[in-house]
Amino acid sequence: MEMPLPPDDQELRNVIDKLAQFVARNGPEFEKMTMEKQKENPKFSFLFGGDFYGYYKYKLALEQQQLLCKQSQDIEATAQIQPLPQPSLPPAAPIPAPQGTPSVEELIQQSQWNLQQQEQHLLAMRQEQVTSAVALAIEQQMQKVLEETQLDMNEFDNLLQPIIDTCTKDAISAGKNWMFSNAKSPAHCELMAGHLRNRITAEGAHFELRLHLIYLINDVLHHCQRKQARDLLAALQKVVVPIYCTSFLAVEEDKQQKIARLLQLWEKNGYFDESIIQQLQSPALGLGQYQANLITEYATVVQPVQVAFQQQIQNLKTQHEEFVNSLTQQQQQQIQIPPLENEVKSTPPPQAPTAAPASAPPSAPVTQAGTNLFWGPQQKSVGSKIVRFFFFFFPLLF
Repeated sequence: MEMPLPPDDQELRNVIDKLAQFVARNGPEFEKMTMEKQKENPKFSFLFGGDFYGYYKYKLALEQQQLLCKQSQDIEATAQIQPLPQPSLPPAAPIPAPQGTPSVEELIQQSQWNLQQQEQHLLAMRQEQVTSAVALAIEQQMQKVLEETQLDMNEFDNLLQPIIDTCTKDAISAGKNWMFSNAKSPAHCELMAGHLRNRITAEGAHFELRLHLIYLINDVLHHCQRKQARDLLAALQKVVVPIYCTSFLAVEEDKQQKIARLLQLWEKNGYFDESIIQQLQSPALGLGQYQANLITEYATVVQPVQVAFQQQIQNLKTQHEEFVNSLTQQQQQQIQIPPLENEVKSTPPPQAPTAAPASAPPSAPVTQAGTNLFWGPQQKSVGSKIVRFFFFFFPLLF
């Protein structure tokens, strides 16, 4: 498939790319939900056949193909995982079963292990999709503010690039002056602060980009305090935790020290309250708390994802419980089968030989039920059921 031309507007392209990724993961229901919420938003006209509809469909097909490939690789990798060593079983009488068929206890243990592995995999996928849902919601919110404020973010990026490349005083001053000249309302301030957060926390952002933009933020904080620019200061307070913690955790100790020196300065100058300072002093905990707050803030998009995965996990647990109950019932039925020795003893002693036609062959020994002594029909039925359950519940092991 030839790739249709993407939009020149990088922000719009990001929206299309992220929406395609999330629809591929969560299905057409999410697309319908987005269409319903954004039907009056001209930025989402591509969903209704407008400009860049072809590019959106191309990206959606590409994401779906990549997702299928990843799922296939996960299945192959799972099939190669060796089961954990099984604990030794007590020396109880083994359940009669054909040679090579696992015992009931082994089947239950393997089922439990398989359930744990699948649950861990689903929990990891849930976290990934929750993160994507929140990121998309934030992006949509920023797009809405961008339309309201009409800020030229391309112009902002053009001023940020020299800061990233050289980090001279003139470059930082130009970026700072642009921010103050455009800090016309809380919405304007939040959009600029959110853009800095996105640039700094982007996956793959290099250390110099992060450090140099944090230097810009430091300069802006200083002038916010001096000029009493409360709206811009409040906007930066909302994003400083992910900016600082992400940058700190991503690098080795010598580079962490450069970032930590800024924290000491911020604490000394009183740019942030005590709760924010505590989060910055423990970056891992601070970032975790920030992410938890996002999940609460965007509960409307997070809850459907969590419910869907919880239902999948519950279905797996139900299947495991039904499997264990079935094996337990079969085990109890086998225990009720009389021992073979009693069957042999209960066989009537042979009668005195009487005259019989010479052509009649001697009859084979039979039990009271008229079955073979080595494998009765009840035992064969139970054994075959165990084998069928094993192949049904553990297809990845074969």
